[in-house]
Amino acid sequence: MSINLIEDKENQTPDYYCTWQTQLYISNNGGPEKQRENMTASNLLGDSGAQGWVNFYEKARKDLILVMDDSWDVPLTDYEKFYGSLVLDKDKFPDFYVENNPEKSLKGLVKRVKHAGWKGLGGWVCAQESPEYPADSAEDYWKERLKWSQNAGFCYWKVDWGNKAKILEFRKMLTEFQKKYAPDVIIEHAMLPDSIEFADVFRIYDVPAIMSIPMTMQKTADCLTHTNGGMINCEDEAYTAAALGCVMGIMRQPMIGCLPNGEPDLSFPALHRDLKTKMAEVTRAVRWHRMAPAFGVTKNETKISNIQLTDYWDIGSQAEEIEKWWGYKDSDRIEKTAPAAISRHMPLPKIKPDKNGLIPYIVSSKNPNGIISIAALGRTLGREYILPKCEIEIDGGDSRMFGIFGEYEKLIINTEFKDVRIFIQDIAANVAVEISSRVDFLDNKMVIDGKIMHDFGTMCNGTGDTSEPGVVLAIKNMKD
Repeated sequence: MSINLIEDKENQTPDYYCTWQTQLYISNNGGPEKQRENMTASNLLGDSGAQGWVNFYEKARKDLILVMDDSWDVPLTDYEKFYGSLVLDKDKFPDFYVENNPEKSLKGLVKRVKHAGWKGLGGWVCAQESPEYPADSAEDYWKERLKWSQNAGFCYWKVDWGNKAKILEFRKMLTEFQKKYAPDVIIEHAMLPDSIEFADVFRIYDVPAIMSIPMTMQKTADCLTHTNGGMINCEDEAYTAAALGCVMGIMRQPMIGCLPNGEPDLSFPALHRDLKTKMAEVTRAVRWHRMAPAFGVTKNETKISNIQLTDYWDIGSQAEEIEKWWGYKDSDRIEKTAPAAISRHMPLPKIKPDKNGLIPYIVSSKNPNGIISIAALGRTLGREYILPKCEIEIDGGDSRMFGIFGEYEKLIINTEFKDVRIFIQDIAANVAVEISSRVDFLDNKMVIDGKIMHDFGTMCNGTGDTSEPGVVLAIKNMKD
């Protein structure tokens, strides 16, 4: 009888795919204005060229919310005065627009997106009121829109920039109204770390792909050492989110290679990690959240390594490697420093450097349900993305299930169990394999060779997919 270690149940974590970088792709990196013009029904639902975003993530979308980004609710012209409307635009979404009925308009689009297999639909929200839709007060304005969203099933608000983006009381008001009028809507805040205290989700904000890992490590560490609060969204670093108990806001999309006009896609430069060829990572990460959901920040529960790692990238050609708005030019060095390891609800791992003296970034956590997760993340040095394979040791205690992401020389798990059976499975797969005879037990230590985890953890990579490994490891009694 076959065993599937990943349960077939809904992912309770509000992970999502966000369309912003896909808007950049279809607009040939034409700048924010062109990106906004391309947030349309035809691009979302069409079947020509780079359209059909609703068809992305076939194996993961039942575990993902689709979040329409900047300007789904503004017209193609005179759009500035419509920011914050949350009214589906009649020219961009003609088949779903219902005159004088924003709630019904949204409901129709939600139904269409969910019919395609997504967990739900949400959208970017500009932090200001639209003067085109006057209300008696700002409070009435936002109450009305939350009620629309609740009734339509529009389940996620990505509250971003706007005139009130950095007003803490405004953000707090939105969350207070959401709890009262739209309990099924999740509100994500950003920009103001003090909003972590009341946010459902707090987003760490933008990072460039080339420096995404160290910048995400540092930003996430800063958020996790805050006071008690909501979940942290570490954006497109899927394995970081999976292993650290965080939310992911996926930006990568599967249209591999250059932009439609032949220019490099600077959102995901191919000469670095080439994230558009790592789609199986997203499948693994969201499936793992079924077993080990994201959890909120708890004071003093995070441990940050005192060891600091510095990554750097020497730019050859800015036009081929990083978006211009980051401010770098040819021959510049991008350099970022971050803690070597972050852990939540468990001790920091012990890391033995590889033969070149390098170590990866490591994130680990013990979920409130007892499941342990760990990820080894790559380094950027010079003009190269490197995956140091090291001996890593963690405290497994009484945990019987582990999510393990990335490359290792070997993983040592201190455990209280003996005389047990060990099963392993690609998190993207549905069948586990017993590997008890290939695991070494030394005293109270369980030692798993890195090659075993690599081989099983990449089994579901499709043709051309370069995703790094991700496995679930389970300890079962001999009679199981």
